Amino acid sequence: MHPILFKIGGLTFYTHGILAVLGIILCAVIVNRLARAEQLDRTFLFDNIVWAILIGIIGARLTYFFLYRDQFSSTSQIFYLQNGGLVSFGGFIPAAIAFYLLWKFQKQPVAKWFDLLSIGFVAGMILGRLGNLMAGEYAGIASTSRFAIDGVLPINAFEGIWVAIVALILYRIYRRTKHRIDGMIVWLCVFLYGVGRFVIDFWRDEKIIFWHLNLSQITSAALAIIALIIIMRAVISERKK
Repeated sequence: MHPILFKIGGLTFYTHGILAVLGIILCAVIVNRLARAEQLDRTFLFDNIVWAILIGIIGARLTYFFLYRDQFSSTSQIFYLQNGGLVSFGGFIPAAIAFYLLWKFQKQPVAKWFDLLSIGFVAGMILGRLGNLMAGEYAGIASTSRFAIDGVLPINAFEGIWVAIVALILYRIYRRTKHRIDGMIVWLCVFLYGVGRFVIDFWRDEKIIFWHLNLSQITSAALAIIALIIIMRAVISERKK
C-alpha cells in the first residue's frame, strides 16, 4: 500500500489524511448541491461542517484514548493524530449532536438537513475507507482467505464497499420518492450502516465486550434498532393519515 502520498521538502502528505479531506469536501459539495435544489438556506453550511468535523475528531480521538489507554505512554500523545487512532462512532455521534444544535439554533429544518447530510456523509466515507486501505489499516482478523491482504482481512475495504451501496440506495430513494417524510432518509442511513457494520465487525480485530460482540457492534445494533423503530412508527403514522 501507499501510506505516504508524496513529500514536499520536509512536509509529508499522508494518503489517509488527503483522502479523508477529499471525503469531507465531497460530502460538503453533495450536501450543498442537494440543499440548493431544496432551496434551503446554505449561509452557514460550510461553517457548520467545519465545527461538526472538529468536534467529531475530538470525540473520536478521546474515545480511542479511553478505550485503548494502554497504547499511550503519556497523555500528550493524544494529540499525535498522525499515528492514527480514531473510533468511528466516537466521532459520528458528537458530530451529529453538533449539527443538530447548530441547525436548531439557526432555526433550520433539522430533519430535512440531516436527510441531505446522510447522503453526502456516506459518499464521503467511501474515500475515507479507501484512505484506511491505502494506509495499510486493514483492521481485520488474521486469515488465509483469498480476500486477505498480507494475511489480514481488509475490513475497512469491506466497509467502504458497503457505504458505497448505502449511498446509492439513499440517493435513489431521495430522487424517486415524491412525498418524503423528513428525517426518514437519515434514519434509514443509520439502520443500513448499523446493520452492515454489525455484520462486518465479526471479522474485525477488536476486543470482545459482551456475548462475542465488540463495542462497535453493540453500538451499531442499538442504533439500528432505534432507527428501525422510528422508521416503522413514522410509516404507520403516515398510513393512518
